Amino acid sequence: MFDTAEFKPNLQQLQETARILRLAVRLVWRSSPRLLVGFIMLMMLQALLVPLQLALTRLVIDRAAFNLGLLQNLDSAAVLLPLPVWIGLAAAVLALGQLVQPFSSTFQGLAADRLTGYVTEQIIRAANRLQGLARFEDPDFADDLQRARKRSTRGSLDLTIYVGRAAIELFTAGGLALVLFALHPLVPFLLILATLPQMKRQWEYSERTISHLYIQTPETRRLEYSREVLLTPDAAKDVHLYGLGAFFRCRYDSIFANTTESLNQMRRPLAVKVALAAVLATVASSAVYVYVAWMILQGERTVGDLALYGGAATVLQVNLIALGTEIGLLPLVLGFLPSLFRTLDSPPDLPQGGLSYDTTTASPEGPLLAKSGMAARSFRFQRVAFEDVSFTYPGSADHVLRDLSFDMGPDECVALVGRNGAGKTTIVKLLLRLYDPSSGRILLDGVDLRAYNLTELRREMGVIFQDFVRYELTAAENIGLGQIDLLNDATRLYSAAERAGAADLLSRLPDGLDTQLGREFGGRELSDGEWQKLALSRAYLRDAQLLVLDEPTASLDVQTEYGIL
Repeated sequence: MFDTAEFKPNLQQLQETARILRLAVRLVWRSSPRLLVGFIMLMMLQALLVPLQLALTRLVIDRAAFNLGLLQNLDSAAVLLPLPVWIGLAAAVLALGQLVQPFSSTFQGLAADRLTGYVTEQIIRAANRLQGLARFEDPDFADDLQRARKRSTRGSLDLTIYVGRAAIELFTAGGLALVLFALHPLVPFLLILATLPQMKRQWEYSERTISHLYIQTPETRRLEYSREVLLTPDAAKDVHLYGLGAFFRCRYDSIFANTTESLNQMRRPLAVKVALAAVLATVASSAVYVYVAWMILQGERTVGDLALYGGAATVLQVNLIALGTEIGLLPLVLGFLPSLFRTLDSPPDLPQGGLSYDTTTASPEGPLLAKSGMAARSFRFQRVAFEDVSFTYPGSADHVLRDLSFDMGPDECVALVGRNGAGKTTIVKLLLRLYDPSSGRILLDGVDLRAYNLTELRREMGVIFQDFVRYELTAAENIGLGQIDLLNDATRLYSAAERAGAADLLSRLPDGLDTQLGREFGGRELSDGEWQKLALSRAYLRDAQLLVLDEPTASLDVQTEYGIL
């Protein structure tokens, strides 16, 4: 569907739009089926009120003309009730329409809220299924994830609004077509045929715009990056020190100008085509007025019929054009749905092993393995070995590691030394099974790392990365995230902080462990070294058999570094 070639509406594009609609309905139904049913009932009521209002208007006009002596013959419907009653009914229908509207808006808001929560929850669940890093570093998946994440809130509201509008317009158009069928069976069909070119051009305009915006997602990410560098505190020091404001502003302006100019060049000729097609639709609806007026002069129709059929023709045309616009916009406002479902349906990136140590029967000769499904047990391992390990990052042809072999035994402290880019951090990622080797094996007591249950395996490993995370949470949470079940154990938290040289830091915080950290939520900001001490405390909190420290003292003072090492 998202093709930059010359637009040619075809069955495949219509099928893609229909598929997006099915995804939209499926998503709303999953989030709140009752709200969806209620919303549909309100939409149908709104759609029925339009032709009913036109019919009552016709009866009011005819009855008034009859009472004034301007109409000699009155049809049976108009004579059933006096004029004040018809006026009252018309006013009641108008009032009902005004009452239904806020209820419909409320249902839309409730459905959007439910949908936002549901979509966000599903995205988080999908992200948590990914145990490695490869998928997050895949540009295509990154684009899908960005579309899903950025649009999940606004897109949920758009989904309910645009699908709701399209449904109301479709139902209304159906009711108006039945009204015009009573005038002449060919009238609704001819009016629809005359409006189709404008619908087509409007849909073309929207679809081409969507295609352009869709393929520019990578450029949009570059645009947002240039903006975020200027507007977030992380890069503020470099931006001001090196005078980078003008550079990134020019970069932002250049990307913005290129994307919008190409979009405008495409839109201008399409807008002219839409305007020309609108002329035919306007002539068709005007012809209905002329036809009804001629029949009135012939004595075959009443003055009220002009309001009924002329109004029905005008409103039908407006609804058809709006329907074409809504259908054309659906891929734009709901364009995140294919990306969302690709994200939600993304399979786990690392095969999950099913083996865990059974400590009840383990022996010195070697571990006995139990199938997954048993209760989680802690275990002890004796040796880790890299056996002819080679690794290439996804999307790259260059080997970071090639035929690497080494082993580590119990109570050993192994230091990895090498130049930048030699693969030291990559070894850590492979050891933690954030990636699997391209070739070779990593063995834990002679068993391939891939055979183990990943959750149990990582439970026995503690790590601090060189690009450690600074959680905008309390000091207790910053340490306790190392082992969630100890989050409320102040004694263990203080013990881990003491091992990491962070005890003095905790004593200086205004609320100790309960101090909110980071500027995001108005908390206490820390220095790089203080943040690193808390990250190191996280690693120490976990009573891990394997402790991995990736440049753990890069931001620490010499005295603290000496005490830790």
